[in-house]
Amino acid sequence: LGYRWIEPGIKVLWVLIDGVGDVSVPGLGRKTPLQKARMRACDAVARSGVSGLMDPVQAGLACGSDTAHLSMFGYDPRRYYRGRGAFETMGAGLEMLPGDIAFKCNFATLDRSDGAKMVASRRADRQFEHEGPILCALLTGIEIPGFPEYTVTLKYATEHRCGLRVRGPGLSDNIKGTDPLKDKLPLCSSQPLDDSQEALMTSCLINQLSTSMTELLENHPINIQRRKEGKAVANVVLLRGCGARVRVPTFREQHGIPMFMIAPTCLIR
Repeated sequence: LGYRWIEPGIKVLWVLIDGVGDVSVPGLGRKTPLQKARMRACDAVARSGVSGLMDPVQAGLACGSDTAHLSMFGYDPRRYYRGRGAFETMGAGLEMLPGDIAFKCNFATLDRSDGAKMVASRRADRQFEHEGPILCALLTGIEIPGFPEYTVTLKYATEHRCGLRVRGPGLSDNIKGTDPLKDKLPLCSSQPLDDSQEALMTSCLINQLSTSMTELLENHPINIQRRKEGKAVANVVLLRGCGARVRVPTFREQHGIPMFMIAPTCLIR
């Protein structure tokens, strides 16, 4: 039914707190922070409304913020979802054209001792508001050896996060990224997820890009200073959630009503 049940002229305020359920914490007596907190206003709203559980897409399908929000806004992610990277990158302020690919990225710490490529920490520093934009500007326009036709643009998002867009001919978004998703694991190599020449070429391009960015970041003055201060360096950009832009109808086109949204995260914007 979507949102077409809303009568003309009726205004709806929808407040969505992503991840508020949280998990139980031993230090709180196995309660969640939500259970422990005193929230009289929220409790009053809950008492006067309807409470329950729902599966955002379908029963048994674990959703991330991306697919869950798409579904709750009335867009079937099985039709409109092509990777988180495009949402994050456009939300950070980078335009995307058909044929572009994009990644959700972390500035992270890579242990390169003894020739290893171990991701010591997937988040170099959550307090990265000063360094992040500088490093994004440094990496924007970086040359990719062997791929002169392709351009790279980065845009700082928040904390250790940024969006990265690659533009050029014949790109495929059907590839794996380089993020191992956990600390203390080797840096991943991008791999094609199908047998197409486009996916094979794109994965090779991304691996070369990853190496080139690390080489440029390794001895940047920001990282030299961070080493002196005993801080974790930001010498690798982890790429995940490769995505492409797809045509998505506006909320008015989809549901017949206008909307306005305020969101703090690039993904939702």
